Order: sequence, then C-alpha cells, then structure tokens
Amino acid sequence: MSAGATIPGVSSGTVFKENNNPNSVAIWNNYDTCGTMTRADVGLAESADLDAIFTDSGGTNNMGNFDRYRDMESLLVTQMELKTCGGRQYGMYDWLMSGAKSMGSGVTKRSVAGGASEIEPFILAAQKDTIKDNYWIVDRLLDHQYKFETSASTSSLTLAPGGAITHSPALHASAANAGANFVIRLKRSNTNQTNSIGYFKPGTTINYFSKISNTGAAYRVAFKIVSAVPATVSSVDYVDVGVKYLSGWGAGSDIGSTFAFGDGTHASKIGAYDTGGSGVCVLGANNVNDFEYWCEQRPALNTLKHVPFWYQTSRHSLCVSEFYKEWLERMMRTNAFFNKFGDVSLAERNAQLGLMHQKEWTNSFFWGQPISSKQTLADYKELDVIQSVDSSTFAAGSDIEGAAIGYRANAVGVYRQLADTGRVFDSSGATLKLDELLETHIFNIVRSRKDQGKPADSIDLFTDSRTAKNIFNAMVKYYAVEGGGTVDGNNALTNAGALRMNYDITNKNISDLGFYAQSYKLHYPAGVTLNVITNEFFDDMVTATEAGTAETGNTSNGSMGRFAMVLDLGGGVYPGILGSNRVVHKTGDLEDLAKVDPSYKCVMKNPTSETTLNSTTWTAIVECPTDNLIIENFAGDKVDQT
Repeated sequence: MSAGATIPGVSSGTVFKENNNPNSVAIWNNYDTCGTMTRADVGLAESADLDAIFTDSGGTNNMGNFDRYRDMESLLVTQMELKTCGGRQYGMYDWLMSGAKSMGSGVTKRSVAGGASEIEPFILAAQKDTIKDNYWIVDRLLDHQYKFETSASTSSLTLAPGGAITHSPALHASAANAGANFVIRLKRSNTNQTNSIGYFKPGTTINYFSKISNTGAAYRVAFKIVSAVPATVSSVDYVDVGVKYLSGWGAGSDIGSTFAFGDGTHASKIGAYDTGGSGVCVLGANNVNDFEYWCEQRPALNTLKHVPFWYQTSRHSLCVSEFYKEWLERMMRTNAFFNKFGDVSLAERNAQLGLMHQKEWTNSFFWGQPISSKQTLADYKELDVIQSVDSSTFAAGSDIEGAAIGYRANAVGVYRQLADTGRVFDSSGATLKLDELLETHIFNIVRSRKDQGKPADSIDLFTDSRTAKNIFNAMVKYYAVEGGGTVDGNNALTNAGALRMNYDITNKNISDLGFYAQSYKLHYPAGVTLNVITNEFFDDMVTATEAGTAETGNTSNGSMGRFAMVLDLGGGVYPGILGSNRVVHKTGDLEDLAKVDPSYKCVMKNPTSETTLNSTTWTAIVECPTDNLIIENFAGDKVDQT
C-alpha cells in the first residue's frame, strides 16, 4: 500500500465478519459476552470494510460506534500495509489488538500559571475491585467489660489493660447500658473489605461460627447487635461490636441460655484466648415490624478506584531511496545468487521489520516496568522532560524549538501491575500443584468474576506447550482418581479406574491466530471449564531460557521463563490506545529543492527517498487484578496432581 493509496468504500449492506481468506488484521472480538477465548469470535477487517473502520462520522453496526476507532486509524493503516507485504502473522499481537480500546480522551493537559502547558504522562482510569464484605474474622470474644477468657476449663477472667485488649469507653458504656453481654472484636477477612461500623446496625443479627480446636466440636451462635465502635490495636483496625446473646447450637446440642464466661462451658470454650477463640461472623437480616421505627441503611460501596495507567509512545520507521529500490530491483532480476542470498525484497524487509516491532510491543505489554522510581503520582515531575526538536538549521522560534511537551514514562505491563497487587506467585523452581491451582487460585478467580457479573463458567490459562502437556497428564490422574483410580507415592497413575476420555483440541478462531486449547470440566469449582491455551509467545520464552541456562550450567530447566497466566485477556486486560500517527516524508523532490537552491532549476531528475514514520501511544490496562493471576518459575518436568 503506497502512501497515497485510497481505501475502497463500504456498501450500505456491509456486515463485519470473517471469511475464509481474512487479511489477518484483527480489530474486534466478543470476548466480553462469553468470558473465554475458546468461544470468542474474532472480527477480521476486509478491504471493503476499511472506510467504515477509519471514518470519523457517527453511526453504528454490530461492532458498535465507528467513532471509537479514530485514535487507532494510523495504527490500523500500518497493520494493513504490513499485511499486504506478506508479513508473518503474530497471533498474540493480533489478539491483543482485537481488544484494544480507544482512550485518547483520558489524556490531561494541565495549564501552568506563568508558563507553558504540560501533559501528564498517565491517564487516571477506574480499576475495579470486588465486594468481599460477607465474612468477618473474629479476633476475640470478650465480655462487655472487655475481659476475655484465658482458659477453656477454668473460671479465670483476665483484664489486660494496656496490653492485648484496648479498652473502648464509648462501647463499654453503650454495651453496658443497652444490656449487651459480649463484645465481638472483628477484623476484615481480606484487604478489599471496608472496615466500616456501618455494617453493624443495632437490632441486626450476627452469626458466630467457631470451634474449640481443629479437631473439636463446632459452635453456631446467634447474637443481636447493640452497638459498634472502631478500634485500633498495634496499627491494626478492628470493629468492636457490642452484642446480646440470643441462642445457639454447639457440641451437638442446643446451648440454651447458658452462655457465659467462667463456667468452663460454651462461651469459655470458644472465647478462650489461644484455645480456639478465633472464629468467623456473618451478618443476618434484621427483624423489624412495619409498626416499629427503623431507618438504618447499610453502607453502599463503590468498588472502583482511580489508578494511574502510565503510557508511552512507541515508534518504528522505514526509509528507502529511489536508487536503492532501482538497484535492488535490477540485482534481484539479473543476479540469481544475489536473489537468493544477497538481500530480501522490500516487501519482505518491511514484513520482517513490522513483525519485529509487533514482538517488541507485545513484550512491553506483558513485561513493561516503570522507567524509574520517579514514575509515581508524587514524583512524576522529576521524570525526564520530552522536548520538541531543536533545529540547528531553521530558527522557528524559541517557543517552538526545544519546547517541553511532557514527561517520559513507561507503560507498566500486565506482569508488573499484577505483581504490585499481590497477584504473582513465585514457585521458586518447585513443581506446579494441580490441586492448589484449581481449588485455591481458580476458585478465587471464579468468585471474583462472578461478583462483578462477568461470565465465569470458563477460565483461560495461558502457558507453554510443555506445561500444557504436563497439565494434561495431571488432569488424566485427576479424572482417574475421581473415577476410583489410584496414584502411587510418586504421583504416578497406577490404576485408571473407570476413566474414559474423549477430547477435542483447538478452536477455529483461535487456531487461526496461533492459539491452541485443551478444555477440562472441573469438579471443583463446580460447573467451571478450564481452558489451557498455548501460544508461541510462551513457548519461545521457555526455549530461550532453557538454552540460556544450559550455557551457564544452570539446571533450572527453563523454569525461569515458565509461566501459567490466568488472564482475562481480551476482556478486562487489554491495550488502551491513546493515539496513533503515521507520516510519510519524501525528500529530494526537484520542485522543493529548486525553491531553496537555483542550481536545481536546470536538473530534470534527482534521486528521492521516502521515510514512513509510525507511532502508537498506548498503555496496558488491567481492570480488576483479582480476576487474574500469574504463577511463575515452576519446574517443567511434571505437574503434580496433588
């Protein structure tokens, strides 16, 4: 595609679809509706659709509003040019770009009094979090005088002034006056939980679950909330809830009205410090008649938080001269040896350079790190300043040449964003455990996605082909054991039981992009399918690290480059495109030269050169870290079923 090429129009009946001969420029997917790459359709632009993609006018079809592609016009034109050059498809890049979203409106230009304007090197966007406020951890059960039992079998009561128990006069008075006979000190069950007393409205039921020890009897006790106040002990935030005992069941019988400290029975057993006193509480419904006063309201939580997504501009260029093109064409036409070994065609060269750029960009999307320790909201004005060109030939004016444009930052990749939020787990070369992967990590991700109303019945795990094979072997054992089979002490299958397996590998849409999937129906979490998806992006990483460690004598077997990534890739993890640009400069044109040098007025031909400059301003978006996780640095010889 030349710089001046026109793009065919789109008829009114054009439908965005894929056909048997797509040009492989992925521009959209419907991952959000199904939650997995294995079910998603990938829309691939056809030549007749390009005007609609690049148009600035309004209007919609089954892809949505055309206007959302304006920031990506130059980006997509460049992709089209590379494809017409016969560029090799790089599936990971195409899939990522199929989910790219236009975010140029998020860039902030700040006016500075007495100086020039500056552009912030980040966009503030909403990052989702999950509401996890159903369970509360019991730190201590106290009487309303803030005394706690030190033994489950004695009547000793200990008041610890200035020690483990911080006295709360407000609740002490409130609980005593209102008839509360216990105080439950609660703390958050996770960091996403809001430590608010607004949950604990007077008159509401709270259910307490506890047991004496790991092997002891279970207790289920109901209290009525009387009052609540915040408490902080050793920099840890708690909520102290004054409660009145209602009833309960424990050790196989009705507790009745006997629930007190000092008698060696129920309250003493589950409330005794260091003898099983910790437990879990959940809130129940209130019991208020329509004729009674009730005007309480629980806190409504906003699960969105504004976080900075740092962006950068990445460029690549092509520069060819008229002489080079003519010489290369002649050499390749007349010299068979040079044609085979001397150089590659311009189209092939452009295709290689384009593929290189796509790989480099994909690497930054996953692995990008902050440009320095100054890349923070507090210190970003200490980053390097981006300045316009200061020409030594043309004096355009001090306000233009060398002008400060903004601050240089790096787009922070998916890995680092998840690492900063505690979602990266380093196995330190140990074997990957299937039961931990499924019953802990996958279970938590399923709950997180369900809490947000996302599809969660099918979860994608991206990894290298060898790990996928090892997971397959572990899943065979998983199904065999579920069907009555057995494994030995070395986790080897000794009896397949009643296991019968039929499996189907791959999916048309994703195999077109170089992805291959194997799906497994899980028993826990129930109703969930795990899709293990491989791609050369992950295979190449393992191969490179295996070769590197072999040279140094390291026996890590590639564990350094081995990852299992459970990513919402295409839905909540995607590139944000803030802008794209494409400029073609042609130098050596006689008319332009004659304007500045009269000697060219008598010249009929002159060699010219063309330089095509392409840029994309982008960031990596992870909408909800708890929807994703990365397990890294695990052994490659096997995956243990347990």
